[in-house]
Amino acid sequence: MPIQRSTYVIPKKLAGERLDRALELLVDDLSRSQLQKLVRRGKVRMGGKVIARSNGRVQKGTEIQIEREAPKPVVVILHEDADLLVVVKPSGLLTHGADRKPDANDLASQLDRDYGPLPTSRGLERPGIVHRLDRETSGVLVVARNEETLEALQDQFRRRSVLKIYHCLASGTPPETEFTMDEPLGPVPGKADRQRVDQADGKDARTDVTVLQSFGSHSLLACTLHTGRRHQIRVHLAARGYPVLADPLYGSEQQRPLPDGVPSSPRLALHAQALAFVHPTTGERLHFETELPVDLQPTAQGFRDYRDGV
Repeated sequence: MPIQRSTYVIPKKLAGERLDRALELLVDDLSRSQLQKLVRRGKVRMGGKVIARSNGRVQKGTEIQIEREAPKPVVVILHEDADLLVVVKPSGLLTHGADRKPDANDLASQLDRDYGPLPTSRGLERPGIVHRLDRETSGVLVVARNEETLEALQDQFRRRSVLKIYHCLASGTPPETEFTMDEPLGPVPGKADRQRVDQADGKDARTDVTVLQSFGSHSLLACTLHTGRRHQIRVHLAARGYPVLADPLYGSEQQRPLPDGVPSSPRLALHAQALAFVHPTTGERLHFETELPVDLQPTAQGFRDYRDGV
């Protein structure tokens, strides 16, 4: 089973609490008894050392690491009708795989099994998939259930009439509250999985950015995509000196140290927060929004607590 490692930092308000009680308040998806069991199994570290008992007292700023089996990614259905599905893809799940094995666990395969047969005009490996998110990026996706809907939605994406808003935690805080990044993007020579700003040969790319919350050394940003280039937000922000938190590909040398008491992000801190498009059959404009995922909330709250002096 895949292993999930999560880091938490004891805030001032929990200083002096028992370890199991503090963790119960910090970890949303585990009960106190489950946390005590992990302690007994040697799966909890405090300050880098394995903790054998759960009744010890914790101090402000102490970093605690929990290791457990990673839960199976759960796909949330926001909307379902005869023509399309709107889903929330969890982080860690591929949008579509490279082959069509019967037991494949990517999003396209799951939906094809549960809601199929989905249309395959874009190839058997990605049935019904109109657009994609990177494996580590979570958020809203629309999936077509028939050929006509697939073609109509693809046309909306080509005409750039679809609203796509992402939220991300970024290293650094831009001086402007709102700004646009429109540097053209192209592949890095010799590295097919990476993109770069390429003024000479790159394709047009536009990202509008709004600073939602400033935490001094870091910030929460809303990024509206007007184009859909690969890794667009990640490359644009890194090029400006504000890389997405925990991005292993772009801007790793620009990542600023986390303030005291802020837990590290468990993965790329990027989430497709909102999606709006016109329903191809009804003509109604549909709008869907989601909150920042549970796995990113401890880091975001840590920034807020640090900013507010909690």
